[in-house]
Amino acid sequence: MMLFDKPDLLKNRRILLAVSASISAYKALDLVSSLKKLGAKVRVVMSEESKKFITPLSFEALTHSPVLHTHSESWEGNIGDFDDKNIACNHISYAKWAELLIIIPASANTIAKIAHGIADNVLLSTILACNTKKLLAPAMNTQMLQNQATKDNINTLKKRGFEIIPTRSSLLACDTYGDGALSQIDQILFRITRSLLKDRFWENKNVFISGGGSIEAIDSIRYISNYSSGLMASALAISLYLKGAKVEFISSAFPTTLPNDIKKISVKSSKDYLHILENRIKKITTSSYLFMAAAIADFIPSNPINGKIKKNNKEKLEITCDKNIDILTLIDHPKLNKIGFKAEFDSKNSIINATNMLIQKKCKAVCLNTLSKHNAFGSKQNAMLLISENRQVKLPLANKLEIAFDITNFIANL
Repeated sequence: MMLFDKPDLLKNRRILLAVSASISAYKALDLVSSLKKLGAKVRVVMSEESKKFITPLSFEALTHSPVLHTHSESWEGNIGDFDDKNIACNHISYAKWAELLIIIPASANTIAKIAHGIADNVLLSTILACNTKKLLAPAMNTQMLQNQATKDNINTLKKRGFEIIPTRSSLLACDTYGDGALSQIDQILFRITRSLLKDRFWENKNVFISGGGSIEAIDSIRYISNYSSGLMASALAISLYLKGAKVEFISSAFPTTLPNDIKKISVKSSKDYLHILENRIKKITTSSYLFMAAAIADFIPSNPINGKIKKNNKEKLEITCDKNIDILTLIDHPKLNKIGFKAEFDSKNSIINATNMLIQKKCKAVCLNTLSKHNAFGSKQNAMLLISENRQVKLPLANKLEIAFDITNFIANL
């Protein structure tokens, strides 16, 4: 998962898991492990019923801290002190410690009690005492999820500021197929990270990102393309989503897991890219951003053949190409901020070419990638020079998610 390329992403962020009774409780262990890999501090509170499915020791082995439950609650130590070594293991102390609370899995019974302010166990008391960001990941039988009482309770919690992570359709523990399965752990991880990393500049901004390489037909089964993997564009999509933007990702390649909330549009030819971008951008009404990271062909076959070109007795095949459209020049809107991407082999003239692109295509910034053996197409690493009208920032070789966050910060500070 690309998030793990940035192991300090959640460094020292304080996350409390509230685990209620569900067969999917074991999946919370994967979430704890993932959060720890990102540098987070994690604590767990469990209902008594959840201990029938998984033991507190399993969580303690991963978090290196005591799990709060009925038989472990203690008033010895500091209450509300962030000193991890001496924090009291009780519902008030854990509630004050938490920077974010996630109820995972959230059973129908626990959801109903939270919605009605009931605090008849240590898990519910902790949730009621916690005055911070709250996420809730339901898991239950389809009929229980679709019962009007459960729907009403979930809507009540939404109105109170709880962020609900949708269930998914799958084979359930009751041996039926339907909606009610716990969301995938990677999707829950995306939601937690977004909740903690949102910033004022990017939150709710419309962002369009193009990625991959255009695919230009020679005939019905052959094409001209390039080595663009879509990894840099995917990293940008993830980083901007985590910053709070509303992201649409238009690409010919989707090489990594992306948040479900990112709108993904699959395209092939340069005409496809142009058509989708024009349709999307003409509808914007507020300041929006286009990151044109796709590698669009400079030349395309003049007369694509409908069908297959036969080899027969031919010794060679000659393909005539025409100069292609320039999407970044054609796309324009008074509320659109364009960020261009330029890949060059010629280090001597690359900055001049990137600066010309900035001016001629009316970009807010250009991200210059001078290719080498260390950051070739498809590499997990990149090095860039970020160029705007008044600034230049050199980004040394790093993984693409690190580079993506540096780009988003550069644009936000222009």
